[in-house]
Amino acid sequence: MPTSMPRALANKVKDVLNYAAEQPAVDVDTRTNTVTPPPSYDYLDDEAKAEVAQKVADVEPRIADVLDEGDAVDDEVARAIAKASGLPGPVHTASSLEDLLGVSNDGPLAPGEVRNRGPVAGTDGKPGIPGIKAADLGEVITLPNGKKVAIFGDSYGKPQVGPPTDPTNTHYPSVAVPVTFDAKGRPHFGPPLTGPDGKNVLFPLPEEAKRAGANNALPAGSITIGKDTYMMVVGTNTNEGLNPKGGSWLVKVTNDPAGGWRPVDGSYRPWSPNADPGKGPIPPTQISGYQASDGKVYIAADAFDRSQGVTMYRVDPDQVWNRGQWEPYNGNNTWGPAGQPATTTITPPGQHWGELSFREVDGKPVLSGTNLNNDSTKIPTVEVHVGDNPTQVLNPDTSPKTVVMSNDPNAPNFVPAPYGGYILPGSTLDNLGIFGSQWYEPQGGPVHYDVQDIRANVKPG
Repeated sequence: MPTSMPRALANKVKDVLNYAAEQPAVDVDTRTNTVTPPPSYDYLDDEAKAEVAQKVADVEPRIADVLDEGDAVDDEVARAIAKASGLPGPVHTASSLEDLLGVSNDGPLAPGEVRNRGPVAGTDGKPGIPGIKAADLGEVITLPNGKKVAIFGDSYGKPQVGPPTDPTNTHYPSVAVPVTFDAKGRPHFGPPLTGPDGKNVLFPLPEEAKRAGANNALPAGSITIGKDTYMMVVGTNTNEGLNPKGGSWLVKVTNDPAGGWRPVDGSYRPWSPNADPGKGPIPPTQISGYQASDGKVYIAADAFDRSQGVTMYRVDPDQVWNRGQWEPYNGNNTWGPAGQPATTTITPPGQHWGELSFREVDGKPVLSGTNLNNDSTKIPTVEVHVGDNPTQVLNPDTSPKTVVMSNDPNAPNFVPAPYGGYILPGSTLDNLGIFGSQWYEPQGGPVHYDVQDIRANVKPG
């Protein structure tokens, strides 16, 4: 399909897809042009199932019509080539809706291009996770033996989120899932390695977290040093939202996630809510870091409850486990005393951030994450920043930004209620793999609680 496919035809495809997404929503695979009921179909009543079946029957001929129109456009292009060159024109067929959209999901990315290849896990996920129909986050961790697991947050057996009072919807407080990637970088998930509540859980709660009122443990980022990885974990309460009331601690990743990753001795820190007066700077409850070429480990940090901007720490690689040795960056190229919270952010004033992923890619520090206050718009985005040094990676004057997911309906990469943004292993600046998340509950419609496979060319020009 030529890249000059008329925009009007691409807009017709978008109209079909938008219609398919209206209630009762049905799924459209733009690669195969197939229409299927949503993952929640088995839980619908008979009347709703009949409405979905009718919707499938309505969408299929619309797809056929737009594909026929694409074939007609291709014929015109072929005739024009033949007339201009005196040679037979190439024969094209509109093999998929992706072609008509002008999207090639597997080819090279143009500078600045962002390509969302769709949900791969969770309520809308294809291929999805065996036995789990709702999931988010999915940070990919490399085990010491080289195998990879995706670490999802609160996950559920049904294609819906909770509630915790529903005993029929199996809840996983956090879950490790084996993952491999094919030649095109697409993920394939195996059966979960860890269990639901109370059964070989991934992150056993320390006693301090239990005493603070936590009954749930969630992943809060990772630090990579060679073959070693440490993760931060926070304690939450399923009846009280996502505040990390159970504090935070570190675990060291092992080859046996099914056996649980135990808290590192001495790493626990209680939660200090920003709302408490007089607290001042507080310990981070969400992090991401890597060992840079200068030998130091740099750690980007914020708050799990999204109440802070991004701060920076550094530490010797053999002391990553020891939070008392983390040195805070306090601005103006100065580092504070080890063990103290950072007194300044590396983000502009007023910004609050969520999930973070901080890695070195092609020799450059790259930070991907959720910005809850995008500039002055207050529109949440998942964005990627490429810098020249770790402390300046979010400097708007020197570090270009690429928005890969935006809550703005008018934005090019619109995804309602986006978050996450984990950089995938093996990424390059011109082919950065990212797992972004969505938690969107439209009125009267099924929840979208999933992980999406995104590729972006963030290489500076």
